[in-house]
Amino acid sequence: LFPGTQSSEEGGGGKKGGKKKGSSFQTASALFRENLNKLMTNLRSTHPHFVRCIIPNETKTPGAMEHELVLHQLRCNGVLEGIRICRKGFPSRILYADFKQRYKVLNASAIPEGQFIDSKKASEKLLGSIDIDHTQYKFGHTKVFFKAGLLGILEEMRDEKLAQLITRTQA
Repeated sequence: LFPGTQSSEEGGGGKKGGKKKGSSFQTASALFRENLNKLMTNLRSTHPHFVRCIIPNETKTPGAMEHELVLHQLRCNGVLEGIRICRKGFPSRILYADFKQRYKVLNASAIPEGQFIDSKKASEKLLGSIDIDHTQYKFGHTKVFFKAGLLGILEEMRDEKLAQLITRTQA
């Protein structure tokens, strides 16, 4: 009837000479631990994403938004705090190859022509040659991480440099 249990006929022996009566039973805590370990193994093997649902109004009316209700939900769900924490860290990130290709124009002489240099080293040399605060970025394994606002500053510098190059070319 129950898997994992033996009846006295199958075990052949009653109380003396055989197994103890309770040794073949799996306790509730052992079963719980086994199920929990399976769940944790499953979670570690996947990349879960969480979705926070925000309702725009209490009346379920399309197109109507109650700003106080939405703001309250964002606060209670921790979304605003998550954004605040992200901004304190390095929220902007870009792959080394993409960074090298996009911002090489800022100081092309920092990256030697004619010899192979990997994208990480090129990005390090390029950022080292630009007049920006070195505490505002960090190098990871595959990406450059920037503090909030620095990528915007680099974009402005790039736009200015491109405008200079275009003006010089047209003249």
